[in-house]
Amino acid sequence: MRYAEEQRPAAFRKMLQEMKPCFWDADIDALDMDENAPYIITRLLNAGGMAGYCWTVDLYPESAIAYAVIHRRDMHPIVRNFMASRCHIPKEQLVNAPAWR
Repeated sequence: MRYAEEQRPAAFRKMLQEMKPCFWDADIDALDMDENAPYIITRLLNAGGMAGYCWTVDLYPESAIAYAVIHRRDMHPIVRNFMASRCHIPKEQLVNAPAWR
């Protein structure tokens, strides 16, 4: 379910409360839905499981997800490859991320 633009802020706050463990090292009250989008998308996809994936595709447009997939170096390789396929991103556009720990 995609949220209408006016519903996004309330849905975002609900998601932060529901997915609080994904943001264990961040002040969730200080997170901005748009300004911190790449960070939030990466955390939800890396640590949020299926619920994190659903929140991501419901809250963010594909362009924001694609930006995070292309530019974030801390995205898990399996997640990066899945999302690159889903967003139709050629492998050549993906950053060379360091080996996963």
